[in-house]
Amino acid sequence: MAPIHFELVEEAFKWAGYKLEVLPSVDKNAIDEGLKYVNNDACYPSIIVVGQLMSALKSGKYDLNNTSVIISQTGEDVGQPTILDS
Repeated sequence: MAPIHFELVEEAFKWAGYKLEVLPSVDKNAIDEGLKYVNNDACYPSIIVVGQLMSALKSGKYDLNNTSVIISQTGEDVGQPTILDS
């Protein structure tokens, strides 16, 4: 998916009544966090995606009892993880 698609998906979810947040671009913290939870022989994109999700969930910004996580796709470009907070 191209970055413009993430904006469209985010708006579509909002229209359907969900609070969807596309997580920001990768930073060093996301990589470090991913390395804590993913075996280091896994592909680099999976380390990044898990790191982004874990950083977001551990940030205290989300109600963990009422939050879902979705991942669009991974491949040549890292899939953009998102948080659903209903």
